[in-house]
Amino acid sequence: MRNSRPALALLTGIAACAVPTSAYAQEAESYNFDLPAQDLGDALLSVAAKAGWELYAPAEDLAGVSSPQLRGNYTVKQAIERLLRGTNLVARFDDRAVIIRGRSIAATASEQQSSDAIVVTGTRIEGAPPAAPVIRISSEDIRNAGQSDLGEVARSLPQSFGGGQNPGIGNSQGAPNENANVNGASTFNLRGIGSNATLTLLNGNRFAYTGASSVMDVSSIPVAAVERIEIIPDGASAIYGADAVAGVVNILLKRDFEGVAAMARLGASTEGGNVQQQYGILGGKTWSSGNLLAAYDYSRSSAILAGDRSYAIANNPETTLVPKTWRHSILISGHQTIGPDISLAVDLLYKKSRIHSVTGYDLVLAPEAIGLENVSSSEIFGIASSLTAELGDDWRLKASGFFGTDRTGGYSDLYLGGALAIHNDKDVFNRNLALEAGVEGPLAELPAGALSVAFGAGVRRHDFFATLPFNDIDRRRDNLFAYGELLVPLASPAQAIGGLHRLSLTGALRFEDYSDSASIVTPKLGIIWEPVAILRLGASWGRSFKMPTLYQQYGGYYSALARAARYGTGYPASATVLIASGPDSRLGPERSENLTLSAQLTPARGLEFTAAWFGIDYSDRVAAPAASLVGVLDNPLYADLVTLDPDPAGLTATINGSVLGLENSTGLPYDPANVVAFIDSRTRNVARQRFSGLDLSIRYRITIGGDRELSLSATGTFLKSRQQLISGAPWTRLAATLFHPPHFRGRAGLTYGGDRYSFSAFVNHMSALDDDRQTVTSRISAYTTVDLTARVQIGQGFDVSIAALNLFDRKPTAILTASPFDTPFDTTNYSAVGRFVGLTLRQKW
Repeated sequence: MRNSRPALALLTGIAACAVPTSAYAQEAESYNFDLPAQDLGDALLSVAAKAGWELYAPAEDLAGVSSPQLRGNYTVKQAIERLLRGTNLVARFDDRAVIIRGRSIAATASEQQSSDAIVVTGTRIEGAPPAAPVIRISSEDIRNAGQSDLGEVARSLPQSFGGGQNPGIGNSQGAPNENANVNGASTFNLRGIGSNATLTLLNGNRFAYTGASSVMDVSSIPVAAVERIEIIPDGASAIYGADAVAGVVNILLKRDFEGVAAMARLGASTEGGNVQQQYGILGGKTWSSGNLLAAYDYSRSSAILAGDRSYAIANNPETTLVPKTWRHSILISGHQTIGPDISLAVDLLYKKSRIHSVTGYDLVLAPEAIGLENVSSSEIFGIASSLTAELGDDWRLKASGFFGTDRTGGYSDLYLGGALAIHNDKDVFNRNLALEAGVEGPLAELPAGALSVAFGAGVRRHDFFATLPFNDIDRRRDNLFAYGELLVPLASPAQAIGGLHRLSLTGALRFEDYSDSASIVTPKLGIIWEPVAILRLGASWGRSFKMPTLYQQYGGYYSALARAARYGTGYPASATVLIASGPDSRLGPERSENLTLSAQLTPARGLEFTAAWFGIDYSDRVAAPAASLVGVLDNPLYADLVTLDPDPAGLTATINGSVLGLENSTGLPYDPANVVAFIDSRTRNVARQRFSGLDLSIRYRITIGGDRELSLSATGTFLKSRQQLISGAPWTRLAATLFHPPHFRGRAGLTYGGDRYSFSAFVNHMSALDDDRQTVTSRISAYTTVDLTARVQIGQGFDVSIAALNLFDRKPTAILTASPFDTPFDTTNYSAVGRFVGLTLRQKW
């Protein structure tokens, strides 16, 4: 900075200009900048002066530092972040003021304000906001909620369903391939469409699949290392590729953490079981050109047994409702500037876990004691790296790669009369490899800002190996992809056009070619219109897809011989049918069409209202084409499943290709001449599902003297969904029925406090469900719980917090079960945890 500016020897202030819109709306305004490379102090002054912001910056921190060229449309925060990139300076933003400090001085501020970094989920173009609203959950939100891992965060989100691949899922809980507890993993499951229909990213990168369901285990990520979570509940396959049918979840880590923090947590369910221990340490070091973050987390919890819960009395008291678990997680994340315009970032994740559960009949209910013991272990490793290079004229190149593995092993032992009868080992291994490169930058300067584009290409490979009781699987899937995205600004605040404070269009197109499927093209279009600064309207339309999992496609089918009289009328007792069921290698991709209409209103600083209507038409879903095959030979609806008078050679080929060969339950010898029909009930792309609903949220934060704040939030989602199993079949309800999401889920919270203490209260509500498994539908009443947390700082950097979750100990409603092996309540919507009380100690140095 020029020596003629002695005023910057301490702090420099530029008086804010008075403008008619709210302060909050002004912070979101974009300005057109065209600044040459120059002294950093001069560049910062130019940005602040243009927006009428106050700037505070010690001259000794800016002395001798140059800034890059700045051209294009940016908010003040975006512009300053770009100017500071590659320096040892950080910015703190507060009420139209920015404070620039060296990292060594502002380590705490950097940790708290790192959410201001320019990271946008749902687009590859910097500065291009997605047309659908983004749900943001900060590390502060997680702490205030008393949550200890990201699985708890996922299950508390109204838009996410507790079914899918999650711990605590019991036996016979809806579709067996959709709701499972294979290895204790936790997943997001937006709209209840399926865990593998929600794409989960870590710092924008895919990570290793776990188990057989092609999902990412979010509980493997130490929660202390998380800065925030960004969720876009809108189809995003045109941006990210497969699996983003319901939306995308991006877990963002702390970028510039400085210091060391340790924690210990103890807690338990007050009704018994679920004694939890968790210990973790987080360390970070920042230097002038980079940062290194490392985290370790260890947790273990005891089981919850049926004997501990009154509503599970139908089970053997020793039956496990929630398994015994332990988990080790290690995360390392770093970034380093290796040249004036080149930076490298690396994220490494490792997790090792184990679960143990027991299911059994009560001796009173069965002549012999029958029990099933399950032990499952999981080991996950992944490393993702990216290289970013500034190419000049605001163009940027990013190349990234990922390698990850997951092994889930264990065994299932069946006991009869107390003696081991059957021992089954299981082993599932996933290996993922990905390479990608892309560029983004401005193509031309329009009156409203830069016409920007992003494009790139890459390759992915997924290897899947499974050793199952009756079948081994060894499959690989390769895919090549290319994408392009465009941002067209049509109106900006600087143009001062009435009713067009801002208007922009976005478009994306992606091409994917798979080794075991036809090529796929997915488009996405979006529009954002701000008639005034405080109101944003958005519309997003796109198509998405999901490949069947390798287990779904290559798990192997079964063939069975049955008497024809069960499946049709008029057949003699000697007539038989051959039935094939299970996975089919001929499966193709599932497809969806998504539409989201949204409105965001920010009438005052700290106050935001958001409403979004969504509609999803999900077709070609992988499913068995008939819920029951009884009477299928007489029903013309299923004519495509039936081959009458089948060729004996075709029957032999079907039997030889099945996992176990022919299973004969007729009591008659197999004779091809007596087989009157072949019923092909293998899974196929037949089902169609429709989802629609409304997301509503309100957030309000106000300062009440000193450092005290009052924060209010409420979010809820209304959902309707239905399914047609095969073309021409009747539509059936999904939402508000057992083992599916309810029509409404909501969560409202209040937090009050300051730097040294805080108090939080949350209310969670779920509307009623219908149990329609019987002829007469029964009602499961609505469910409301209350959570309380409190935190107080004692001394320097030492925090004590206590959480009472489900304070009034609301219990699940018991349901009818066909067997004591079946869990006697809906574990996809309710939890056996009950009232939980936990104490957490944290120390920061």
